[in-house]
Amino acid sequence: MDKKKAMIFAIIVAVIGVILVQLYIMGEKKKYTDETKLVKVIVAKKNIAAGTPIERSMLTVKKYFREFVPKDAVSVRDVTRILGVPPKVDIKKGEPILASHFREGGVAGLSTKFLSGAILPGERAITVRVDEESGVAGLIRPGDYVDILGTFTKIGGGVASQTVTILQSVPVLAIGSQVGTTLNKKNVRTGRSYRTITLSVTPEEAELIEFARRKTKLVFVLRNPEDTKTKEDIKKVSFSSIFSGDTLKQLQKKRNQMNKKRIEILK
Repeated sequence: MDKKKAMIFAIIVAVIGVILVQLYIMGEKKKYTDETKLVKVIVAKKNIAAGTPIERSMLTVKKYFREFVPKDAVSVRDVTRILGVPPKVDIKKGEPILASHFREGGVAGLSTKFLSGAILPGERAITVRVDEESGVAGLIRPGDYVDILGTFTKIGGGVASQTVTILQSVPVLAIGSQVGTTLNKKNVRTGRSYRTITLSVTPEEAELIEFARRKTKLVFVLRNPEDTKTKEDIKKVSFSSIFSGDTLKQLQKKRNQMNKKRIEILK
C-alpha cells in the first residue's frame, strides 16, 4: 500500500513538473514573439570594410527585441547621418550599425563632444532661451524633435492675437551646454534644469526664429521620436477658435480618435 501511495505521489509530482515546464516554455515563447517589443535596427546588408564610405545599398533593417538592442545602435531615423561616412572598423554582415563604429565627431548628429560635429551640412545651430513652461518642464533632451509655437498680435491691422505653428520637427542639438543625442545618453545628465536649447536649422529657419523670438515668447512642443512627419493644414488659433462650437467639436472628435489609438497601442 505504501509503495502504491509513493508511486501515485511520484506520478502527481511528475505531472505537476511537466505542467510547470510547459507553462514556463509558453511564457518564454510569448515573451520572444510579442511584436510590440520589437524595434527596427539598421544592420549591415553585407560586409563593410573599415574606411569604406557607407552607402544605402549596404544597409538593411532588422527587427530586434528591445532588450537585445545595443545602446549606441543607429536608429532608422538617423540612417541618413551615416551615409557617406566611413567606419573606423570592419562591420560584418548582419551586425547592427553602431555609433561607436565611427570616429568621435565623424557623424553629424551622432555621438560627439563638440557642437559643430552635430550640425548637418547646410544647417546652422541657434540657441533659444526656455523655461519650464515653454520647454516641456525641462524634459527635452538632445536628439529630440520639437515644434515651435508663438502667439502674435499685429499692431494696427485690426487682427486679434493669433497662435501659429512656426516650424515643425526641428532637431534638438543641445540643452544648456550638454551636447549629444539619444544614441549616446551617457553624456546627457538627466533631472537637471537648463535655460536654453540649441536647435539645428536652415539659415532661413534661423532668421524666422530670430524674428519671432524678438516679438513673442516661443513655446516648444515635444514630439514622439518616431513621428517626424509635418502637417500642412495646421490652422492658426485665435479668440474665434476658442468660442467657436464647431471648432471645439472637431478638436474633441480628433482627441477621441487619438485616445482610442493610444489605448490600442498600450494594449
